[in-house]
Amino acid sequence: MEDKELLEQYRATRDLIYISSLYKRYMHLVLGSCLRYFKNEAEAEDAVMDIYEKIVQKTLKSEVTYFKSWLYTVTRNHCLEKLRKKSTHQEKENTAQLMYTEEVFHPDTIDKDHEVEVLHSCIAELDDIQRRCIELFYFKKHSYTEIAEMLNLNFNKVRSRLQNGRRNLRLCMEKKGRTPIG
Repeated sequence: MEDKELLEQYRATRDLIYISSLYKRYMHLVLGSCLRYFKNEAEAEDAVMDIYEKIVQKTLKSEVTYFKSWLYTVTRNHCLEKLRKKSTHQEKENTAQLMYTEEVFHPDTIDKDHEVEVLHSCIAELDDIQRRCIELFYFKKHSYTEIAEMLNLNFNKVRSRLQNGRRNLRLCMEKKGRTPIG
């Protein structure tokens, strides 16, 4: 069967045998394209499967005249999207790591009993979101991403609340005559 016939049969019956047959014809090209983008065989193979899942849905909704060129466009867009997300995610992780290791006040560096009491009274003075972020990050050891999900905030807001919370804790501790460590 021609590409166009397989596509029409799939749309008419929604039987995966047709779209699978069509995809198998070009799967080696999809893999080659993905390898060029990811330069990693495992990631490329995962992308090949992801793209198959995409085309199962997209071919039902999209007007496809030339399947091979349409598939190449879907493949390219998928790979670029994954690389963008990966880059953004890596950038956020690096930022989170920097924020945690920066030479700034960290509540988990307090170890003297009297300073712990002052610290807890200062934490109680923070606004609700800063307090919850500080408690979840330092005392419950949740990640920025987990906190964002728990509090229904985006990653950058969590990072900002933690940074501001640390600054406010440092100021509060200094005001109460306790010098924060770090």
